[in-house]
Amino acid sequence: MAAGFLLRYRTAEAKAVLEAAAKEGGVGALDAIMTLRHWENGTWALDPE
Repeated sequence: MAAGFLLRYRTAEAKAVLEAAAKEGGVGALDAIMTLRHWENGTWALDPE
């Protein structure tokens, strides 16, 4: 979850953490996959600018 909030500020590091979590399987992987998808689609908005 922390990596999701840090996407705007530490993009490369946060994406690396989310990509690793996405490979693990389970609910955490689903959350990571969806967070990455929203980031890439431009629909990510966990913290307003």
